[in-house]
Amino acid sequence: MTSTKAHEDIIASLEAISHASFDGNEVERLRVRAAARRLLARVESPYERAWGFCFEHPVVFAALQTCVELGLWTTWTASGGGEKSIHALVNLTTKAGTLEPNLLLRLFRLLAAFNVVEETGENTFKPTAFSHAIGDESTQVRASLEAANNQYIMAGHNLPKYLAKIGYKEPTATEVNNYSDSDPDGLNFFARLQTTPKFYEDFTGHMEAWTAWKTPWTKIYDPSKLLNGARVDNNSPLVVDVGGNTGIDISHVARAQPDLPSGALVLQDLPEIISKVKVDDRVTAMAHDFWQPQPVKGSRAYFMHAVLHDWPDDKATLLLQNTRAAMTRGYSKLFVYDIVLPPTGASISQTTMDVNMMSLLSASERTKSQWEKLLRGAGFRIVNFWPDPQEYEMLIEAEIA
Repeated sequence: MTSTKAHEDIIASLEAISHASFDGNEVERLRVRAAARRLLARVESPYERAWGFCFEHPVVFAALQTCVELGLWTTWTASGGGEKSIHALVNLTTKAGTLEPNLLLRLFRLLAAFNVVEETGENTFKPTAFSHAIGDESTQVRASLEAANNQYIMAGHNLPKYLAKIGYKEPTATEVNNYSDSDPDGLNFFARLQTTPKFYEDFTGHMEAWTAWKTPWTKIYDPSKLLNGARVDNNSPLVVDVGGNTGIDISHVARAQPDLPSGALVLQDLPEIISKVKVDDRVTAMAHDFWQPQPVKGSRAYFMHAVLHDWPDDKATLLLQNTRAAMTRGYSKLFVYDIVLPPTGASISQTTMDVNMMSLLSASERTKSQWEKLLRGAGFRIVNFWPDPQEYEMLIEAEIA
């Protein structure tokens, strides 16, 4: 039997590990994060795991969202953070005249127990890196939490009922599906975004944060390779980022290749996104609906990051064919940066995304063989799968078959 002293040593070793322990090495940090989750699953009893899913998660999220709606995270961060009494925290909210201190105290005790804030004394708390980030709009953490509150949680809660309703078939319908079944007006996911500006803003922020968390694709594939034999004079395009949101991915190329001329890089998304983007002067921001023919012809590369996973195969094939029609055989390349599910041992992040795609969009993440089938059916030949060192996504390089 392990001694109490040995247990104390284990606890001390675990307590010494933090985000800063990895000195920026994301690959090792994510390996330890996965191991820590496996450790918790082994240490907890079955009932403790059930308790967490059924009793802890709902109220922690409720407490987080209540404090978002009170404006507390924003004002606390803007004031410089620091240790505050519960009465001082009440005064930082938008409801300082009506919010009862004991109500906020009860929420904060819960959040302290879950390490969202730190309890430093009786009725006294200070922010953690996480709670500070909620109040810092540049992190998009607040937007991500609200996107869940707006849409993801509701759809996930509805999924068991919807799967029973369709006879436990794999969902593939994009218009009438689980999300529309849970929406009060019967709208699908993207229709709800387009009719509700607040939802659209939060979702866009969540996508920015998610993209920034991942390995830049230019760390996986050297974009200078695209310059070999490329035509980049006379405003000829080098890379077109299809459905590129606010331009994080195309900006990676601009930074990696600072000598590219104007017109070499193109960012495409819907008008409501493009009207708000702020990108390098060398990037042409273009409003484009990718269900329509691709207007930029003969680019050296067409890039799609987490676009095709939003759509079942029939829709994804149409999108690919629109892109293929604009490509030049033997010159143009297609790059798809997306999750490639491994045969076994898919991670929490990969599987969570897969079932969320089912819940929200009747879509899915794909295995290597499923990607090969999809791209082959759209007239492409896969040249290579370039692995992400974080083991989350892969960069699929393809060309016209």
